[in-house]
Amino acid sequence: MIRLGWLLAAAILIPAPAGDRTVITAEGKIHSGTVTREGATVLVSGPSGTLRIPAGKVVAVFSNAPEARAIATGRLEEAKKLFEEAGSMPERDPLRRHKLSVSLEICKETRDLIEVLERGSLAGERGTLAGVMRQLPQLMRLLRDAMGSSAVGEETAPGGAGRVPIERLGSEPRVADPPPRAGEITVDLGSGQVAAVRNLAAKETPARVAAARALISPPAPHARPALCAAMSTETNPEALAAIVEALVRLDLEPTLKSDFGWALQDREWHRIHAFLQLMRRIGTRPACDFVVECFKESPPFDHKGRAAYASAFRRMRPGSLEELRNTLLKSKERQVQVEAVRQLGVLRDRAAAPVLKVAMAAAATGALPRELLGPCVFALETLGKPAFPVLLEAMNDGNDDVRRHARALVQRISGEPLDGVSEASKWWQRNRKSVEEDELKFWKDQEAKDYPVAPDEFRIFDRKFTDSRN
Repeated sequence: MIRLGWLLAAAILIPAPAGDRTVITAEGKIHSGTVTREGATVLVSGPSGTLRIPAGKVVAVFSNAPEARAIATGRLEEAKKLFEEAGSMPERDPLRRHKLSVSLEICKETRDLIEVLERGSLAGERGTLAGVMRQLPQLMRLLRDAMGSSAVGEETAPGGAGRVPIERLGSEPRVADPPPRAGEITVDLGSGQVAAVRNLAAKETPARVAAARALISPPAPHARPALCAAMSTETNPEALAAIVEALVRLDLEPTLKSDFGWALQDREWHRIHAFLQLMRRIGTRPACDFVVECFKESPPFDHKGRAAYASAFRRMRPGSLEELRNTLLKSKERQVQVEAVRQLGVLRDRAAAPVLKVAMAAAATGALPRELLGPCVFALETLGKPAFPVLLEAMNDGNDDVRRHARALVQRISGEPLDGVSEASKWWQRNRKSVEEDELKFWKDQEAKDYPVAPDEFRIFDRKFTDSRN
């Protein structure tokens, strides 16, 4: 979730004059074009027309990657400065905890924005913000530790915690006008969220659904353990969807593995689908890493399960690509390696082509199990035309099997009888621009539809593979 701090920063970042810039919204949408400001509305003009976005939903506006990096770096330095200022203050000073809390929020906002920027970038542009991203987890841990210290200091302070003068917070007091006449509540307000927590374990499905929905708004951090426990045994899709809606509003990252450890071994389809929906909506790198852990521990066994994982992996790029690559090359479980190859193909990211080519060559020479050769070939075919440059390299490989399969893939993907490297290279030069345009359109459509993956996309791996050794 992208938070209020960036929304406030956006009001400063949006320029009055026109210019070619990129706009990121609170929902993670990315728009490019000429950006202008019209009152409380941001206008983004492009070839397809003018898009009107409420200013309150705009997170950041920038012209290029260096400017975006500067925004993220500046926010990180601001968080560090607040942390240092809080460190020099007495533990019993209420302003200390306030500064630590604000610094932690800035770190979370910076992390969310970086992940949005990386998901929207092409493969060659990824990693430009890696330096900032590497510093954030350590700083956030230090902040959480320091906030725990402040909490103890406040509770043990003689006479309780003191009040912070509002002037020290840089705010101005605003007193609301009193209502003309106080009203009297005459309806039964119910037992509230406390009863809802108990009803998560009710025998009747409607009661469990109603209980989970009652914990959606306002967010119920006190109910996190109960919601996670209920999710680990729930099988009703409607109840699971309500639990996901309640959990996605909470900070799950510090207790991710302990709260969802059951997902490592779970095979119940509705639960796993809901778990993947929750993780992909969280969208952070720890969530991505944990999804890959579950994938390795209990690989999907049918195309429906593979498609659910693939949708999450597309949503979590580029972190998912990196983890799947490591899984393929380092896992000792053959079935896990095969499933990783399938996922890398259906990921449809051109950045997966190099590792698939390496795995294909390793399987052909015996460095990896021979059983991986067929899946690697089918995965490269699934990647399609974006894999063409890597296949051109494979056509010059020293292994006969690799050259033969690369030549066959070039012909199937292009739809033309290209017989050598020279002809294939000329085809790529003629078609490169249209391939890149189609690739960009594919990812924009994926983003707009929330990265859908159909089970049929895995049917190519059901084809019989003809091995030259058989």
